[in-house]
Amino acid sequence: MKPKDIFGLAVRLLGLYFLYLGLYALAQMLGSDIINSPEKMDIVYALLPVAFDLIVGWWLLGGGLLVRRAYPETSRPSENFTASPNRTAPAPPPVSAPEPAGMDQAEKKLAALVEKPKEK
Repeated sequence: MKPKDIFGLAVRLLGLYFLYLGLYALAQMLGSDIINSPEKMDIVYALLPVAFDLIVGWWLLGGGLLVRRAYPETSRPSENFTASPNRTAPAPPPVSAPEPAGMDQAEKKLAALVEKPKEK
């Protein structure tokens, strides 16, 4: 199996896990006394995690978007990397040696003035 196939399988398995979580939370909610609660917001607050888990699970089961994002398909990779034989790259201009700074010039002049005596 290619890494792309393994990644796609992992995304779909994660989608199944989220569907399981959503269905399990829905079963727990239906078995509790939350439906008979006088507060209507309690039902909304109980349904939000269930809806989130089911939506994410359904989206991951499709898995196409994440796999395409992780492994984009290139239409023609050879076009991106082939160089045209007729086109030549311009030659870089010759690099001249940098001129010494003012202190370097002064040190060279001083060294020329102060020479060590030669031993015979």
